[in-house]
Amino acid sequence: MRLPSIIALGLLAFTAPTDAQTSCGPRVRRNWDALSDTDKNTYNSALALAMDSGAYIKFVKIHQEHMSSMEAHKQCMFIYWHRYFLVAFENMLRAQGDEYACVTLPYYNWMDAYSRQLDGKCSSYGDCAAITSELGGFSGSTKTVKINSDTVQGTCVNEWPLNHFCQSSTPGTDCSGCLPRGDWGSTSMNALTGFASVQGQIFDEKNITGVSHSIEVESHAAVHNDLSATMVTMASPADPIFWSHHSMVDALHTIFHKCRVGTQRMTFEEKAANPVAWESCKRRDEGVFNPTDVVAVRTGTNANPVNATQDSVVDQFFQDVPNRFADLMDVRDLGEFSYSYELSGHLASMYTNCDGSSPATSAPVATTNAPSPTTNSPQPTTTALASTTATPKAPTNTPGSSTDSPAPTTTSPPTTPTTTSPPATEIPSVPVLPQTTTPSTDGLNNQQLQDAQRFFQ
Repeated sequence: MRLPSIIALGLLAFTAPTDAQTSCGPRVRRNWDALSDTDKNTYNSALALAMDSGAYIKFVKIHQEHMSSMEAHKQCMFIYWHRYFLVAFENMLRAQGDEYACVTLPYYNWMDAYSRQLDGKCSSYGDCAAITSELGGFSGSTKTVKINSDTVQGTCVNEWPLNHFCQSSTPGTDCSGCLPRGDWGSTSMNALTGFASVQGQIFDEKNITGVSHSIEVESHAAVHNDLSATMVTMASPADPIFWSHHSMVDALHTIFHKCRVGTQRMTFEEKAANPVAWESCKRRDEGVFNPTDVVAVRTGTNANPVNATQDSVVDQFFQDVPNRFADLMDVRDLGEFSYSYELSGHLASMYTNCDGSSPATSAPVATTNAPSPTTNSPQPTTTALASTTATPKAPTNTPGSSTDSPAPTTTSPPTTPTTTSPPATEIPSVPVLPQTTTPSTDGLNNQQLQDAQRFFQ
């Protein structure tokens, strides 16, 4: 029997780690399907506590706020803006208690789910991926919930952790205790999420503007629209599956960066001058994005917005996270907030093999082995190529700057406080095997593309 190989992307360097982060080791985001039951329960518990605290809904407000949304969608900073947003949200979950200090955002591998549908093993979003049922499911009664400025109707799910959902951060608010979701059990997976389509979304584009647009209006938008209800509104972060969906989107960019930009570590000035990783595209309102522009994240209403770094509920979660757009192009260069992805199957194949072309730049590499993740079935692991050069300084503007990172570490302890991982099995270089299922574009047509793009109209 052939065991699937897993690849862990990037050996991470840390800057002045806290005690909790030292014990956790580098942040590694993993496929929801690779998590143990304990990992999943820990993550859901962190979500429930965050909803109870009032911090969760603040992140929803950021995504809904007009100026924040203008930077987050329909232009070339789509991926970088959301990267900053996701790191801060991950920080917030880690702050819910000592037992959550090592939590990382699991990604929703809808590309694997679509492959299962092609194989005839399932027929809908609801039964092609466990995450759709294990993050609360999709059963309940029809209800309309007003989430800040968005009125959402759907099947209001009150299974844990969604029974903790509160649509307001105002103390004393009568919380809905449920979240509207679509008919996930009968909605077929979208061909725009399939390997053949996603590979083109990544590798048919030559720079950050192209890849951001392609992913945003195709696979990203398809999932938002197909899941419908809350997920098709700007209140979409209210649904926990949003964070795992965007972690998947973020992982796709790390593949693009490795394959099109390369593994060479860059200074801020080099990043700003790189024609593949940076482009000063037009803003939606006026002017262009500059590498030194600080990411706009504001809470509150459009009439009275507050910078998230000055919001007493969430400011600490953005503290010291590099916040200039060009700071955010390489997940290895975020100081103590740096992270990597553990990939398998088609994702690992794309990361390792790209599209058969050479990356724009290259760097010396050091190959090491990371411990195997905690899963129900231990699997052999390999690590991706990592640069041996030092991490450049990635300062932030209000709050203060990060410090220089030390050289990459050689081990990657488990990212969640669960059972001890089994030792890693050493595998020869470049052992990653793609899935045996032949990808297909069956069902991909202009109508599906138009449907996917509805999210941005």
